Amino acid sequence: MNKLKEARFFAKKPQIRLWLETGIHYSTISRIECGYIKPTEEQKEKLAKALKTRKELLFPEKGVSNEKENCV
Repeated sequence: MNKLKEARFFAKKPQIRLWLETGIHYSTISRIECGYIKPTEEQKEKLAKALKTRKELLFPEKGVSNEKENCV
């Protein structure tokens, strides 16, 4: 489980709730979680704010795996 998905899980916020809070469509959030797309700096900031955390914790730059999350 990646950091974004983990933070969303612990915050008990489904993707649709994040969509309403950030304006980032839930399908885009899903693609970010699965590793199909990289979020912009603006998206990182919005997601971190909605999840009450820092963007550096959600999207660590060092040691990032290039493997895609097993998403359905």
